[in-house]
This record gives sequence, C-alpha cells and structure tokens, in this order.
Amino acid sequence: MKFSVWVLSITAGAALLSIGTARAEEASALPKGFSAIPVLKSGKTADGDPLAYPQTQKPEVVSVIGTLEPKGQTALHRHPVPVFVYLLEGQLAVQTEGKERRQYKAGEAFLESVNMWHQAFNEGDQPTKLLVVFLGEEGKPTTEAKK
Repeated sequence: MKFSVWVLSITAGAALLSIGTARAEEASALPKGFSAIPVLKSGKTADGDPLAYPQTQKPEVVSVIGTLEPKGQTALHRHPVPVFVYLLEGQLAVQTEGKERRQYKAGEAFLESVNMWHQAFNEGDQPTKLLVVFLGEEGKPTTEAKK
C-alpha cells in the first residue's frame, strides 16, 4: 500500500493495526522507518450502535480541527454520517439523548453516534482541541442542528 493510503486509514480511524498485538503481515507492510500507534478500531459507535457507511456514488471525507472554549458547549445536534473524533488537547463530555454521559481526555478517540441527538461540553478550564473526521457524501451536510 502507498503511504498516503496508510495516512488516510489512520486519520479516518480505520487503523490497520489492532489495539493490542498487531498481526505480523500488517506490521511487515509498514514502510521502513514508519511506525503507527493504534488510536481506534471499532465497528460500533461510542453508544454501542453498529457502524454503517453511507451508500453513495459521491463519497467525501471532511476533516476539521475544532476548539471548544473552557466551559463551552455545542448546540444539540446530530450527524447523518459516521464521525471519528480524536481529542488533541483538553477534555470533553458528550451527552446523547437517552444515554449515559461519556467523558474523554486528550489522546482518546471515539466514533460519534449516527442520527442521534447529542451535545458536547468542555467542563474544564482549558480549551479542548479535537480532530473531527466526517465520512459523508459530497454536497450533503455532515451535521444537523436541532431547531
């Protein structure tokens, strides 16, 4: 595989190495001098729902680095597509309607719930910085706010 495919795979949360022991054929496929630290490998969202990719002829990956200020919160919203989130700095609490509140800190990752209303909170005194990768469809929204 080419290096760019590896980078995309890792960025999108589809790391080829399992958390724990890497299979020998995957480890031997890494380019010389390149190492990988598994971040997340899952077929389920953080709330335990099965992951499902959009069926489309126009797939599009959108990635952003977002910052949530201290004591800040997002609007109540949902994503119609799978979303990978990796905390670069700070902490984050996520509350999905009808589910237990989840807590994350820098270095942790999760797959956001699809089509479930939720809200994120920075309950700390420092900004929270996160990488968010949306696996969506060209021309369609990745996020919908509750009206």
